[in-house]
Amino acid sequence: MDDGRSAGVVSTDQARYLAEQSGLDLVELNANATPPITKLLDYNKYRYQQEKHARGTAKPKTNDLKEVRLSFSIDSHDLMIKAKRAMEFLEEGHFIRVYIQLRGRENMFPDKAKQRLEQFQQTVDAVVEQPVTHLGKRVQIILKPKKK
Repeated sequence: MDDGRSAGVVSTDQARYLAEQSGLDLVELNANATPPITKLLDYNKYRYQQEKHARGTAKPKTNDLKEVRLSFSIDSHDLMIKAKRAMEFLEEGHFIRVYIQLRGRENMFPDKAKQRLEQFQQTVDAVVEQPVTHLGKRVQIILKPKKK
């Protein structure tokens, strides 16, 4: 029935007649059942709902990669502020890419940048997903939250 009630077992001709009378479509939901399960509904609306449901479930929750940029000569207080923000990201379950962009003479001291990133990692108290790497003029580390 069009109000959601079951009509029970009816013949195919009677089901088609009911669909035509109510202005709805006769949709077969399960052909393998005995007798086949059908429903009277607006097929376009049904298809839209199915597509909407498929779109909603197609996006699983992913751990976003957030970035925190440090400078080569960052002050300890500024480092603590960045660490506080990074800890908020970690609590939300995000991964963090912490990097230092080296400029000019800073390129001569990548070890100092690596030490600063390791110091940051200890301050944040996170698990290292990818160790400190030097990519061109960028020194970076990727951190992930500790499991609870």
